[in-house]
Amino acid sequence: MPRAITGKDGGMRKRTLCQVMLGMIVMLVVPVWAGEVGPTNSVKEQIVKLLASITMKLNHAVDEKFCRQFFEDFRNQDKIEYVQPIIQADRVDDSELASFLAKCPTVKWIGAEADEPGSKLNTETRDQFENKSVGTAHFRLYHIDIDNDKRTGSEHVFYSDGFVPEPLPGEDLKEVEDLDKTHGRYVAVVFKNCMTLSGVEVGRGGANAFPVYNGIIRFQGQVYIYDLYGYGKYRLNIQEYVSARKRFEIVCRYWQ
Repeated sequence: MPRAITGKDGGMRKRTLCQVMLGMIVMLVVPVWAGEVGPTNSVKEQIVKLLASITMKLNHAVDEKFCRQFFEDFRNQDKIEYVQPIIQADRVDDSELASFLAKCPTVKWIGAEADEPGSKLNTETRDQFENKSVGTAHFRLYHIDIDNDKRTGSEHVFYSDGFVPEPLPGEDLKEVEDLDKTHGRYVAVVFKNCMTLSGVEVGRGGANAFPVYNGIIRFQGQVYIYDLYGYGKYRLNIQEYVSARKRFEIVCRYWQ
């Protein structure tokens, strides 16, 4: 029969075994955040697999040579650096996120008139009547030199999706419609003066048959926002902030 472990050695082995088992239990029960984004192997593999299964053609290019090289590297997920958010949250009132948003309860576009009213970072104008929509999910905050200008330092970029009509006082938020579940928006913001530089809409038309991918990336030393989405067929937009025009512009566009 095996000899029972007793005394000091036995106690140490029992404690070690308990610590190992506890660690395994913690690994099993800690959930992965549902809105996780970034350079995870699974995301890279999904993009590589998707782009290998379809043919995309260059539709628009500010610099054709650059855009052709970008697509070759992007389709293989090579030389693409994903920028990670400094905060991820499921709720806009998350304590860590709220500490930033409290700096600017409302923001204005940098080119707005002085008497123009501000709006919350997770809102957007949804029609010609100035009705608003609010983002309700997958909140992310980045700190990055989004305008690619070292002289101005790094800015913040706020992301949200799951947009629904802004409720009237006393009303509850409506359910997110299927076609809006993947519709998101990135907004470049300077918290020092509560000004937004510009915004980018992403994820239009996503559905189960068309998973969408978007994020902030660095390529060849410059920062861009990419948007790979399905609208009947897949499209890929690469945008960068153009300081001279105070807005994001598409530098490369590819269509299936």
